[in-house]
Amino acid sequence: MVELKRRSLEEVKALSKDEAVEIMRQAGIVGAGGGGFPTYFKYKNPQPMLLVNSTESEPGYWADKLIHRIYIEDFLKLYEAMKAIFGFEQIRMGVHEKDREWYSDYAEHADGLFDIAYVPDKYSLGEEKTLIKHATDKKVPRRVEMPDGSKRPGLPLDAGIIVNNTETLHNIYNALFLGKPVTTKFLQVFGPEFELKVFEAPLGASATEILKIAGVDVENSSHLSVIDGGPYLNEMGIEELGKGDCFVRRTTNGFLLIPKGVPSKEFADIETKPPENGVVSLVGKVSGVNVPLGGRFLKPATPLVSKGEHVSYEQKIGEPVDEGFSIGVWASAEGEVTAVEDEVVSISCGSAAREAAEAEAKAEAAR
Repeated sequence: MVELKRRSLEEVKALSKDEAVEIMRQAGIVGAGGGGFPTYFKYKNPQPMLLVNSTESEPGYWADKLIHRIYIEDFLKLYEAMKAIFGFEQIRMGVHEKDREWYSDYAEHADGLFDIAYVPDKYSLGEEKTLIKHATDKKVPRRVEMPDGSKRPGLPLDAGIIVNNTETLHNIYNALFLGKPVTTKFLQVFGPEFELKVFEAPLGASATEILKIAGVDVENSSHLSVIDGGPYLNEMGIEELGKGDCFVRRTTNGFLLIPKGVPSKEFADIETKPPENGVVSLVGKVSGVNVPLGGRFLKPATPLVSKGEHVSYEQKIGEPVDEGFSIGVWASAEGEVTAVEDEVVSISCGSAAREAAEAEAKAEAAR
């Protein structure tokens, strides 16, 4: 098995395709934009073009733009490495027209390594086939005939393209260059009555706890619902805030707070400003996590820990199985394993973390 470890640019470029694919699998990388498809599987069959979805898939979102601005040097190194490993003939970034200025540094660094296509300011352009239509001269066929005579829906690979969103590629960089597995998710907390905040939150963290840290008065907000997603693409998180909970998933990109019973699309014109504090890390600041071993397309990984064990942050807690799609799973918090059941590993971080989270919540609320 290929080791997750720090590698220089030259060491990463020297990886074989199969080695890079296995690193992605073991690191637990899936489509972070909302699809959740296992990323490693896309790279088993490299295509001529890598299309980088650099559009925010929902109005009000800022996380992807912040990631690109903070980690521009990492993305430039990754593009160079991906061309060497997978033989991409072209890497193209799809960017909203309104964000030209935000991505001006990328335009200055393109120089044959990649190019930029500016696409209409529409939502949700994050859907792969729609982005391909606007950012390239390629077209994904509606149906593809199989050797046995059956037909399947067309896929980006049928147009010679692999599509990855910003955070997914950031996770690929972390795995290949830093040896870091996926344990966190970038997400925004926002709403018509709430100033946007962007967090790097541990996978499996409680939405209620994150909202408290963001300064939301959870106990007195029963008139609000929490939407996992944005105005266009979402699932119900908490129907009545203060009753029940939901957790940060591998595909969670935002917690949108709206009046209970009001359709989310009523807020399709929501406008937000980039957060003054940038991205705030909540690693080590939550009282516990519930980390799924599988989900959606994924066969559950085999748990490597038992109830009562103490685990460290970024310790491997799930080994991918060979059957179907499966990925490595890693602890998103340090603490005691309180349960391994229903294909979820629960980790309690103890009273110290709870006190830190509560203090952070009070500090945020006072600002």
